[in-house]
Amino acid sequence: MNREELRDQLMAPVLQWTALGRQSSELMTGSLAVIHQRSNRLLRGATLREAHDWAEMGAMTHEKVTVPLESAVAMATALQNEAQQFVTQTTEASLAVAGSAMALFGSRSADEFGTRQMALGQALANVALCWYQLYGRAATVAEQGMRPILRQVKDNAQRLS
Repeated sequence: MNREELRDQLMAPVLQWTALGRQSSELMTGSLAVIHQRSNRLLRGATLREAHDWAEMGAMTHEKVTVPLESAVAMATALQNEAQQFVTQTTEASLAVAGSAMALFGSRSADEFGTRQMALGQALANVALCWYQLYGRAATVAEQGMRPILRQVKDNAQRLS
């Protein structure tokens, strides 16, 4: 692995959390627009007299139940996928470390020892990288859970404006 590849892999979790932060900002601004629209209607004295108002109240109640459930399911699915990938990659990297260590112990010359020592160092770096990327996996799970909520907020903002 060259420096550029290592840099990209080390930056991936940071970029994933940055994308999640942007998504959170989008969620907040969309929520503020919806809250503004609904609060203005209440301040203007709109009561639940018309069928339209009752339909909106029903939609609000429905989304308060279904969207969090959809979000929880999305996060559980993403968590399972990310955990499986993490376990697979970490196991492969750990086996590579064990193989490299055994090869290092079986070295017969100084040159062979040096070459195998570099291979062991690379294998150890790959294990550390797997654990480091776990933070990016957490961001992926959170992003999957936020998608249904963000979608609903955008739909509400568009519908109410």
